[in-house]
Amino acid sequence: MSALTVRLVPVTPAEYAAFVPEQIREFADQKVRAGHWRPEEAQELSRHAVESFLPAAGPSEGHRVYRAVDEADRGVGWIWVGPPPVRMLNVPTRRWLYQITVDAPFRGKGYGRAMLAATEELVRHEGGQELYLNVFRWNSIARALYDSAGYEVVHESETETGMRKALNQKVTR
Repeated sequence: MSALTVRLVPVTPAEYAAFVPEQIREFADQKVRAGHWRPEEAQELSRHAVESFLPAAGPSEGHRVYRAVDEADRGVGWIWVGPPPVRMLNVPTRRWLYQITVDAPFRGKGYGRAMLAATEELVRHEGGQELYLNVFRWNSIARALYDSAGYEVVHESETETGMRKALNQKVTR
């Protein structure tokens, strides 16, 4: 069986308008689960955090949101990539994977791996040499994907793991 491939297509204004509130909701839920925020404050804190990078008028400089589409042009997921949120990491050759989401009907079929590979290729093509991300510790499926794709742990906390991958060479396992 051949590996799946996807194309990353910039979202339309309507897709962007739907993506941002979903990111706010999902980020709030995850931060509450992690114990970082109280439920009564989570939506407002998440809105502030997400909209600082993804305001209503469109993404902040360097931030991009893509719809992943398969060979039949079906939307299968979303990618949000941009400069690192942490100033000390924010150098021109580093990018941050803020979100990778495979739509529910397509999960467990290899689309996450295809989306990650397409994102790495996009970043590499733009001159990026390292891709960073955070994954919540309970997301074992995503963690297994990143481990198998050659990401290394750069920090761990009780609730999340920070990872990075040098993009100057392809890693296959």
